Amino acid sequence: MIDTKAMEDKWKKYWFNNNTFKFKKGIKNYTIDTPPPTVSGKMHVGHAFSYPQQDFIARYKRMKGYNVLYPWGFDDNGLPTERFVEKERRVTIDNTPLKDYIKICKEVSKEAEKDLYKAWYDTGLSADFKNYIDTSSDFSIKISQELFLDLVEKKRAYRDEAPYVTCPTCRTAISQIDMKDAVINTELVYINFNGIEIATTRPEMLGACVAIFVNPDDDRYRKFIGTEINVPIYDYPVKVMADNSINMEFGTGAEMLCTFGDQHDLELWKKYDLKARIILKNNRINDGNIIENLPIKDARKKIVDELINRNYVVKIEKIKHSVNTHERCGTPIEIGISKQWYIKDLDIKNELIDFGNRIEWIPEHMKTRYNNWVTGLKWDWCISRQRYFGVPFPVWYCNDCGEILFAEKEELPVDPRLDERKRKCEKCESENIVPETDVMDTWATSSLSPTLYLKHIGEMDIYTMDARFQGHDIITSWAFTTILRSYLHYGEIPWKKIVISGNVYDPFGQKMSKSKGNIVEPRVIIDNYGADALRYWASTTMQGENIKLREQDLMRGRKTIIKLENSLKLIMLLANNKKPEKAQPSFPVNRWIITKMEKTIKEVTEYMESNEIMKARIVLDKFFWNQYCDNYLEIIKNEASKEDRRNETLFTAFSVMENILKMYSPIMPFITEELYHEINPSSGSIGLEPYPEFDMKMMYEEEDEIDYIIGIIDIIRNLKSKMKLSMAAPLENIKIHGNSKLINKYDYILTGMMHIKGIEIINSDEDYIENQ
Repeated sequence: MIDTKAMEDKWKKYWFNNNTFKFKKGIKNYTIDTPPPTVSGKMHVGHAFSYPQQDFIARYKRMKGYNVLYPWGFDDNGLPTERFVEKERRVTIDNTPLKDYIKICKEVSKEAEKDLYKAWYDTGLSADFKNYIDTSSDFSIKISQELFLDLVEKKRAYRDEAPYVTCPTCRTAISQIDMKDAVINTELVYINFNGIEIATTRPEMLGACVAIFVNPDDDRYRKFIGTEINVPIYDYPVKVMADNSINMEFGTGAEMLCTFGDQHDLELWKKYDLKARIILKNNRINDGNIIENLPIKDARKKIVDELINRNYVVKIEKIKHSVNTHERCGTPIEIGISKQWYIKDLDIKNELIDFGNRIEWIPEHMKTRYNNWVTGLKWDWCISRQRYFGVPFPVWYCNDCGEILFAEKEELPVDPRLDERKRKCEKCESENIVPETDVMDTWATSSLSPTLYLKHIGEMDIYTMDARFQGHDIITSWAFTTILRSYLHYGEIPWKKIVISGNVYDPFGQKMSKSKGNIVEPRVIIDNYGADALRYWASTTMQGENIKLREQDLMRGRKTIIKLENSLKLIMLLANNKKPEKAQPSFPVNRWIITKMEKTIKEVTEYMESNEIMKARIVLDKFFWNQYCDNYLEIIKNEASKEDRRNETLFTAFSVMENILKMYSPIMPFITEELYHEINPSSGSIGLEPYPEFDMKMMYEEEDEIDYIIGIIDIIRNLKSKMKLSMAAPLENIKIHGNSKLINKYDYILTGMMHIKGIEIINSDEDYIENQ
């Protein structure tokens, strides 16, 4: 049996050294916007599922005559990388100078990229790994800064002091893209507001209360609407107001609006143009009265104790409450007010939905997620991050007049935090200039992946790209931001098609996680089953659907590797290891298998063209296992020895086998490369060979006749199974009832293949066997 590891190592080295998959622009091009994985963790089985799906198409398109751009990149800047570096090197920005911190981040990223590159390459991806990009390089920073300045010129990027979402744990602003809902255990505190009882999960924000809201249809509070009541402890008046968004069933049906307890507070504050009372800054509360610069948790305890002491607390309930959290760390978000950079997008929702409609979504229903996200946008995209290892804003500020200074394009890339050049304000001529210390959201650079890939090879003229392959969990982040940036910069869609993959679950349908102990690393699967088996498993579900990691699918892939090898061994043995001369098919069995092959080529090609990989592979499996191996090869074991049809039969067996290998090649590149080179040693790569084309002229009328004979063979096989005989065991004499004309015509197939010494044929409308 073939040494899978040695075979894979051989062909990985061969492809790499020969630049087999390097892009060369031509008349027919196919371009892929590859998801650049982060460097902050290991490759996981979800990657091993989703990335081969784009490789299936990349390899298929090459064989269909396209010049395929399948680039590679790493997303190695931003908060995930900082966290990874701090864990690996035990450094923080608090104990490391900024310049050294950035240097360490780059060093660790490069080290991680080497290991990650190997992990992805081990799965057989045909990406151009030699020329990969990374988002922290000078090249990427320059482009990101250039396009930021482009947005400034177009008045699409702006700086504003406004409410923003912040993560207390990560100590940075985040955007709507970075949030997810979570249910937490908390307390609902009922407070007597001098006549109105309100219920709140944020009592620590009491000193920031600017209004009380009730539902206008709530009879309990109708008489209070428009009146003023005093805030407990703080003793200043706030107005009682009405809005239909207030849930009459939650708590008491009366809520205090604080600046800002949650997103609903912010929405009502904006809607009614209320004043702000800001007591929460830098994740600490200072109300100038009861709470002096305390962390949120401590502030909550202190104000509740004070309310209890003054008899304002009616009761406290333990509840489960839905909150917005930072998807990176799971911390409930807070809302503050400060100056941040934004990309303006709320005014172009219709245009963004139109762009989404111009892109083909596979599966189509995934477009609904994009549309719902765009429709539900509440804020412009905040791209400022109070972090350190990221793309710097090419911006300075005049400390005297507040003027914003932008870098010249010739200066890019530039890091204002480390730049020592003297600058002068053009407005007031002051030299009191300070740099912007924030960096850009990592999505602000990742969203430019089509531009980064195409500019890296100097081929922006082939923008728009053909396809983006990605998971459904980042439709609202990566897909949305890429479409947005493409619209703003170029007025064009970024790709013609977006193909969505699902998630991976364990055999019991549970999501994989470290805490559950059900994580399986791709390297373990490859070591046990081979990369081709892993890729075979990745082809066992439809696009957009979730998949279970089941051993039977991996075993099926492994068995297919072995079956392909053994099938070629058999026909090589029959041919005495010599490829036969070309011959036209005249023998009915050869014409039958060629007809079946042509039908398979047609069906597999149609499925591959529509990205229905699973359906294509199922059709191919059926042809290879059932028709070619179980029937055709078994038949020709006897027929190949007959001189009048030997060359024709062996040529047919070889040519069909070559086409089988070609059709399996996009899914199982290693074994098909190995076996194809055994047949054609001078071939450069099976991955560059023409994909089989359907030929109507190769459809023969003998198909139905041989199908009928195969049906009779199956009946005889069932008989042997019932008799507990092997398929090679001889049968003395049997009576065959059926179409006597066809059975007589092909009796040599039945006797030879099923080892029957004598048969009696009885014409009948019903097919069955009698064993004498």
